Amino acid sequence: MEENNNNNMMSYRQKCIDFGVHTNKFLLAKMDTREVEKMMAEQIREVGGSQWLYKDINKNMKNGIFDPFFLREHCNLYSWRETFFDAHFAGNSWFTVESDQYGEEEEDYFSWDDPFTRFITIPVQLTLHFDSVLALATARIEPELQWLKSQVYFTNDEILGNEAESKYKLETMISDLNEPEIVIPEGSLMGHSLRDHYDQVNLSFSDVAHIIVEVYQKGPKKLEELAIKAILKNQMSIKQLPPAIQKKVVHGMYAIKDSTPKNITDEGKLIFEKIRRVFSKK
Repeated sequence: MEENNNNNMMSYRQKCIDFGVHTNKFLLAKMDTREVEKMMAEQIREVGGSQWLYKDINKNMKNGIFDPFFLREHCNLYSWRETFFDAHFAGNSWFTVESDQYGEEEEDYFSWDDPFTRFITIPVQLTLHFDSVLALATARIEPELQWLKSQVYFTNDEILGNEAESKYKLETMISDLNEPEIVIPEGSLMGHSLRDHYDQVNLSFSDVAHIIVEVYQKGPKKLEELAIKAILKNQMSIKQLPPAIQKKVVHGMYAIKDSTPKNITDEGKLIFEKIRRVFSKK
């Protein structure tokens, strides 16, 4: 009996997915090209007006790449997209279908307003599938079919959602910095370290150090860092740069043995030392 119930639930889940896929296909074919172009132009303005930089950031988001030299621009674009998503897919206008890994409890599959459901869904759409989000949001359809725009289906992925927020959402990045070195959930005897989290989302010590300097900056950045950013922004070759600078272009400005930056607040210095301890532990 239990096996039949599970099969029925799987069948219902698949029916919902099939309905969503067909609905999306219909809406995508109705995309308003002119409106999409306007939204693309807004996104380019959000990152400083450079079409090249926008394309690079968009590619980074699709591939989960963290760029320490354009950290602020990535966060600005992510924030714009999040605002766009909430404005165009407000309320119960979309759904997702959770996979078996989230359990077999009924009524938990389509709770769009549940924080966890939003966490595993929206960041994935903002980074991997935003072209489709734009197309779905701008679809122009007949009045009698408008109800279809309240039946949009979005895929989800908890691991990718966690990584996207940790790399591109400024509020999450700050929250992560302020987590204790060891986190023990309430009612549990086992915990996980902050280092575990950064390893899971593929952020190095240098990456996190860049986040700290960006968030807690109180003075100008190093001329070396500003020069590297200018070289990258102007798409200049780095082959003529000294090897030590080339290494920083690839791996970031900070090594774990470096002194704590002087151009950050006292709070930032405490967090920098905490992160150094976190990454120094084996």
